[in-house]
Amino acid sequence: MIETIDQVKKALEYGIPFAVWAKPGEQKVNHLFCNPEAVIKTYTLSQLDKHKGFVFAPFHVCKHLPIYILPFDAQIGMADFKGSKPRKRFDAHSNTETFIVEKSRKEHIRQVEVFLKTFKETGIQKAVLSRNKWLPDYSIEHIPELFTELHHNYPNAFVYQIYLPQVGYWIGATPELLFSTQNGSATTVSLAGTQPLKNTDKVVWDKKEAREQELVTEHIRSVLNSFQINDFSEQGPETAVAGNMVHLKTVLEFSKENIKNRIGTFIDKLHPTPAVCGLPVKESMELILETEGYDREYYTGFLGPFDPSQTIDLFVNLRCLQAFDNGVVLYAGGGITPESEPEKEWEETRIKIQTLERILEKI
Repeated sequence: MIETIDQVKKALEYGIPFAVWAKPGEQKVNHLFCNPEAVIKTYTLSQLDKHKGFVFAPFHVCKHLPIYILPFDAQIGMADFKGSKPRKRFDAHSNTETFIVEKSRKEHIRQVEVFLKTFKETGIQKAVLSRNKWLPDYSIEHIPELFTELHHNYPNAFVYQIYLPQVGYWIGATPELLFSTQNGSATTVSLAGTQPLKNTDKVVWDKKEAREQELVTEHIRSVLNSFQINDFSEQGPETAVAGNMVHLKTVLEFSKENIKNRIGTFIDKLHPTPAVCGLPVKESMELILETEGYDREYYTGFLGPFDPSQTIDLFVNLRCLQAFDNGVVLYAGGGITPESEPEKEWEETRIKIQTLERILEKI
């Protein structure tokens, strides 16, 4: 792992695109240092079937937020780094002060109230409200070590770090699978509802949390049915542990053959799920973009290794941060439903951000 950290630091120094990741439950750390000229940029998820590589997709694809793919066959070694010039400054944005819009507790609660009012007026059933937090006291040069801490503390998460000159340096440990395939089987997951993990054998879920998760499951069922997939299995909802939090989780499986040559199109219908956006998707997306007051960029997007002919492991980009020369940005959000209490929604984001802060303190 020390060797990989050294490679990451050298890649950051020379501006070489890379992805480093570990799958849930696995000790093996995978890495892909990519020829900068080989990075693929696309705006269409349906085109994914044509590619094999590590995918990094935003929450909302638009002109300034494309999908990036680091091709598996564009791997380069450290000797190849020498042809690049060291970067002068690590900052995907020219001015982080204009990029960071850190909300106060009062403003976040006000936005929850805007959501609740809009629900009554429009019939939107759920929308996810997020925020970011700027921490100026962390140097980029120490962030690569965070991967080791995340891998140790979150063995059941997809732990990753990725750098692209166009979008900067991201690192996280996400518990939420978006889509995977293995041995002819395809899997997707409905994960929603959040509670702090306490010393108890029995987790009690209230009506709001149960309904929030069921809306995600209903959306996934609807997507499956739209592809004429009716013979899927469903397991859950069950309580799933993710670090110091628990969520409600339902696993849905079906034959990969059902979406042969249409995997990209399927993912396009699946993302963003109500777990990170809302329901109905179009209306909740519009509400989020109008209300949140900042650009999520690749937070609540998805990422992971993608090979349609072999295996796919795509995860929703949660529990993550974006690193700069002069600090880091932490992200967190929560699902808002008509039963939501504004103060509790702020507290949920505070706990999620605090989780990452505690790990940062160890490096």
